[in-house]
Amino acid sequence: MQNELTKFKEIYTSILNLIPEKWEKICLYASSVKNLKGEMFFYYFPKRIIKAKPVNCYEVPNKFGVDEFTYNEELYKLYGKIKETKEILNENWTNVTMIIDKKVVTAQFHFDNLTESKYSDEDRHMIWQYKYLNLPIDSFSKKNQLMINTYRDESNIRPIFVSYNISDLEIGEIKNPILKV
Repeated sequence: MQNELTKFKEIYTSILNLIPEKWEKICLYASSVKNLKGEMFFYYFPKRIIKAKPVNCYEVPNKFGVDEFTYNEELYKLYGKIKETKEILNENWTNVTMIIDKKVVTAQFHFDNLTESKYSDEDRHMIWQYKYLNLPIDSFSKKNQLMINTYRDESNIRPIFVSYNISDLEIGEIKNPILKV
C-alpha cells in the first residue's frame, strides 16, 4: 500500500510540475500494453471565473512559451512513472484514467483488449474526451458521434476504481525550473 501511495505522489507531483497555471481538475489517460506503443495525455481545467475549456498538455509549450523538447522529456518521465505504477499495482490493466480533483486522485484501471480493438488510438482519444472532459456530443462530427454512441452501447467492461487522498501525503514545495513557476 505504501508503494502505491508513493507512486501516486510521484505522479501527482510530476503532473503539477507540468501545469503553469492554477487549475480546478486534471484528467489523465495512459495506455501500456506489451508489444504496443503506449500513449499518454492529460487535460487540465484552468481555474477561472468564467468556465474555461480544458487545456491539452501538449499545447502548454506553445501556449506558455516553454521549451518543447524539455517539456516533452518531462512528459516522457511522467509516462515512465505510470508504467512503474502498473508493475506495482496490477500488471493486467491496459489503460488507466486518473482524475485529480483538488487533492483526491481517482484511478480507473481498464482491462480493454487494445490489441484486438476495432477502435484506433484516435477513436479512443475522442471517446475518452467525450466521457471524461464532458464535451457535448454535438461538438464531434456526425461520423464520430456515431462511433462514440456505438462504443457506449457496446462497452460492458467496467473499470476498477482506486482513490487516494494526496493531502495525507507530505508533498514538498513544487517548483519547476522548466515552467519557471
